[in-house]
Amino acid sequence: MVDKNAQQSGVSRRTIVKGAAWSVPVVALAVATPLAAASGPIPPQAAPGGGLSEWQGSTSVGTWTVSQPNRVQINVAQNVGFNVLDPDTGDVADAGKYTSGVVSVTIQWGPGSGVTTPTSYRIEERNLNGWVRVGPLPAEGTSGTVEYTHAGILNGAANIAQLPVVWLYPSAGGALTPTYVNTTLSAEFLSEKTSGARVP
Repeated sequence: MVDKNAQQSGVSRRTIVKGAAWSVPVVALAVATPLAAASGPIPPQAAPGGGLSEWQGSTSVGTWTVSQPNRVQINVAQNVGFNVLDPDTGDVADAGKYTSGVVSVTIQWGPGSGVTTPTSYRIEERNLNGWVRVGPLPAEGTSGTVEYTHAGILNGAANIAQLPVVWLYPSAGGALTPTYVNTTLSAEFLSEKTSGARVP
């Protein structure tokens, strides 16, 4: 069982596709997360029609108080998705018309991530929910980073993707004191979906 003690808020991100001589959509990316947000920009990526797609990512930091069995549960039952809005009318585009590029979530713990973990950890993947880990799992230790990617998410509330479920366990027995864990969510450009194919 895990009790969440620190700041708690939902996180939202927005994307504005700019440039080009055609009317372009405004994209709102939302992620439900139990972690508090402190935002920072993600570099612009290529977008359809020669414009720029500017995503604002977020790094969230939370304090977790863990009881028996000792573990930190990360991103349990949280999800990510987006809607595309017409810039002139504000209407929401039909679901499934747009797809994101690669979406990634990064989990960091230990001094190297700017947060503190009081003990050594081992990581266990409980349910990746369609996400793919980039590289090997980190070795047991007081710090580590693991990244997961999703090939693409379609727009619309029915197309949300649940984030991967990852648990951190202390390497040795004993009480696990409050632990600070960073999670970062970012995404690349959007493209319009036509006849079932992505259009770069």
